Amino acid sequence: MKIVSATEAKTHFGKYLSIALSEPITISKTGHETIVMLSKKEYDRLEACEDAYWRSRAHLAEKSGYLGEDVGQDMIKKLVDA
Repeated sequence: MKIVSATEAKTHFGKYLSIALSEPITISKTGHETIVMLSKKEYDRLEACEDAYWRSRAHLAEKSGYLGEDVGQDMIKKLVDA
């Protein structure tokens, strides 16, 4: 992954925008890596991975007995009102 300073990225923004279409660019400020510039396609891929992860976690929770927030609250309300 290419690392450039914020000043360099600002000065040659178009160049790094083009590079970011094929590989992430890390931008550092005062010696600290602060931002990663990446293509929309790569961003969408990462979001899809995260969505799939949380979908699988929700499925496992339901499989292990978690009923969901609404059902849980209804059950508690019925127990309290009984």
